[in-house]
Amino acid sequence: MLRLREIMYNDDLIAYLQPAPNQFNPHEWRDVCGSISSIRAEGHRLALRARLPQGLYCGRIETAAGGFDMTTLMVPMVRAPDGQKVLVGPWDLNHIENVMAVPMARACVNGKLKGGLWFEVPGPDQIAEGRLTADFGFEAECEETELTLEFVERDRQRINWSKVRSMELRKDNRSICPLLPASKRRPRVYVTAQELPGLRKRLLSDPGFKALVERLKQNELEFVPNSPVYVDLACLAYLVTGDKQIGGKIREKIVAFCRQPTWSGRPDPLLMGGDNDRGIGFKLGWAGLACEYLGSLFSKEEHRVILGKAEEYLQKMYDFTVLQRAYMGHPTIEPHSTGAWNGLGVACMCFYDDLAIARKALPFFHGLFCDSLKLFPPGGKTMWATYFPFHLVRYLAAAHTFGGRRPELSASPYLDNLGRALLACFETPNNQELQRGLRTKEYRYVTAYLSRFHPTDGIEGIYQAFVEQEQKTAGDVEPTFFDLLYAPVKPAKAAAFPVAPFFARDIGEIIGVARLPVPTRQTGGKKTIACSFSAGLKTGGKGSFSLLPHNREFTLPMAALDVTVDSTPVLINLNMCTFEQDSALTNTMCFEDGGMLTNHQYINGDIGPEKSGHIRRCFLNERFVYVHAVITETLHPQLKIRRAERIMIMDHHTGVIVLADSFEGDKPIRFATHLHCSGSITDLGNGRHRLTGGQAGLIAGFGGDRLSNEEKGEIFVTVLNPRDGQRVREEEPAWIPGYIYGINFTGKETFRDVRLPRFRRWRLEATQPVSSGAFLFALSAGADDVSWRENRICAPQGAWFCLGDQQPVRALNCECRAEAVLADENANKLVLIGARQIAGGNRKMEFAAPTDVELELGKKPVSGHLFASARDPVAQARGFRVGAWRFSNHHPRSSCEWTAPIQAA
Repeated sequence: MLRLREIMYNDDLIAYLQPAPNQFNPHEWRDVCGSISSIRAEGHRLALRARLPQGLYCGRIETAAGGFDMTTLMVPMVRAPDGQKVLVGPWDLNHIENVMAVPMARACVNGKLKGGLWFEVPGPDQIAEGRLTADFGFEAECEETELTLEFVERDRQRINWSKVRSMELRKDNRSICPLLPASKRRPRVYVTAQELPGLRKRLLSDPGFKALVERLKQNELEFVPNSPVYVDLACLAYLVTGDKQIGGKIREKIVAFCRQPTWSGRPDPLLMGGDNDRGIGFKLGWAGLACEYLGSLFSKEEHRVILGKAEEYLQKMYDFTVLQRAYMGHPTIEPHSTGAWNGLGVACMCFYDDLAIARKALPFFHGLFCDSLKLFPPGGKTMWATYFPFHLVRYLAAAHTFGGRRPELSASPYLDNLGRALLACFETPNNQELQRGLRTKEYRYVTAYLSRFHPTDGIEGIYQAFVEQEQKTAGDVEPTFFDLLYAPVKPAKAAAFPVAPFFARDIGEIIGVARLPVPTRQTGGKKTIACSFSAGLKTGGKGSFSLLPHNREFTLPMAALDVTVDSTPVLINLNMCTFEQDSALTNTMCFEDGGMLTNHQYINGDIGPEKSGHIRRCFLNERFVYVHAVITETLHPQLKIRRAERIMIMDHHTGVIVLADSFEGDKPIRFATHLHCSGSITDLGNGRHRLTGGQAGLIAGFGGDRLSNEEKGEIFVTVLNPRDGQRVREEEPAWIPGYIYGINFTGKETFRDVRLPRFRRWRLEATQPVSSGAFLFALSAGADDVSWRENRICAPQGAWFCLGDQQPVRALNCECRAEAVLADENANKLVLIGARQIAGGNRKMEFAAPTDVELELGKKPVSGHLFASARDPVAQARGFRVGAWRFSNHHPRSSCEWTAPIQAA
């Protein structure tokens, strides 16, 4: 079997090259496969020649162990709150000096420069071994192909071809998917010529559109992605009105930036050494849309200038995407790829009739998008809920209008479930969304797309819910490009934000919301506590296994939680606000100075999904959320931790959240649990503290003009079952601010220049190093809501919990043996997690494997459900009837795939 797998894996192998120095030539290389007709190697330059059929090819380079100094990938950055400069890394791009931190080689095919090939950010194993890798691609266009890789001048002191262990070449598996125009009439991108008369009639009578037109006339157009007046809105306004004043502003801007020698203003021709990937994508999309909607306004000479610049950058980005396979050249859901591709794809459609490179590149980028869509989690929830689909649907809408309705773009479980997932996670935004302050606008953008191109049940009401929410918080709603084009036309009743907890099983996230009858200034008649708990593959299984290794969007899952109170972020994971990924900045356990595999790295490096935390058991019903997460694999092996795990219980009737942390290891280490709040911490005595939120305008670094910094929202934390050797310490955490705070961007800023939020850390710690430890504490809406009595955690409204190790527990006239017991005495309901036995009266049930049990004891007859990881684990059932077992791959209430009803006999 091993040999068979080897053959199957290597049947696409073209060449395997390695250095073969000898006494006559210290730089000589050889090809083990014998497919390369010529190899020339020097210290910094390698040239290969081979006969290859036309098509795409890929390669991989590995340096020898100990062949690279990892300290050269570190960047000094200013730390808060002390203002000291500290080394952070490894990095890919050193944006302060605007050079690649990793080594880069110029890549040429048959003498034509294709771009700069980056080596990848290393993972912890590679760092320890002093080893780098690079994945790349190239295109063969004629019978004989010469590939030349030459290290750039600034890197020749730290890497050369004598330090490379091997290189392999293979056939490329990226798919090409044709996309042809459905019509020759223009416009045909985002809106078609056939739709235009109806669109004009509708928008010319729309008050919001009229206000937009007046604003466009009065204000200067700013061509930046987060500008209040987007280019696409201006182009649409001209298309609908024909207003010469607006058209003239657009024409002037487009022609001016297409006359620039480079869009970055820097002479370096290499991407990221000069221009930025997403910056090019945005500008190509703007130029294309301007030509599509304003075509007749441009003179022949101006049109020639635009086409020349579009041709230059489309070719450059096509070459870069083919080459830089690990960064943005393969299917991915990550916005550094899709964010650049959507502008490129739109430009290819707009210039399809004019440029050969547009006709060549469009099937390539369309194939990448189609394959990427298959990677999005089927549950509809991505870790960064708005930004990921924002770029995706920008492209999908353009492709639908340009090429006609496309089945490869609409047959998607992700899009099927996206609207409901957005609604479920609205009240618990993660910190990246909080930073940008564009959350509601992007929710509208995405749901408007769904309404037009992927109608799903209740999507009009979901869209209306986001509109009304923005009206409440901002006072008005500024229409986006997609609002004007695709928003539901018929009025709809706003969908209610869900009461039931949401389990995004495929990405390992649980969202629960408690709405309590406690009047607050923000809500008037109730207090809302929302919690998001993340402990799995944050991009979903498929996405994680294809994800580029040096990914900057995802910290490793550490069973961390975010908590908002009345929509105010109170508990925040700071590592999503920073360049460095430091697990000491998350609301979870801390070992020594953090403990994560990638502590103090900017991006993850080469770490596969097997190094992820995971949810071993999860159960949700109408009152309780129970989740048991294991984070051992995310921790650095130097810590010698055998077991590290967190159990969370949330009661969304009362807002109580219980957290039980524990670990075991082979040596004593410093052990703590952290909670970071955006407001203040007040010690109330007896192990209780009050934590508040605030600084909304400072946290929302992009687009946060309407957010106030006043302190609001509160939650109470109580240490349960306190033990000797534990204490609570309040401190201000040290963190590396991102450039969105006005620092660590040019390397010349001081603290005088920045809008820097100040966070507070609640730290429950062991007073001495320990080889094992456990903490039990709770969050609640009131200071006295949770207590510890007789080995039980007691909450309001008749709820209590018992966390045990299969010891007998008496609950609601039943005797149980389970990992956990969750009791609702008011409703006479019982939940057993990982049960082995339950007995009461003349009824008894035993299980051969841990099984989750939900029982309604107040019903006549007693009834409930079983949830198991394998079919029929019941070893004995006396006095119970077990119904038919059913399989559900993504059960919304349980991490178990098998479920069966039970009833008292």
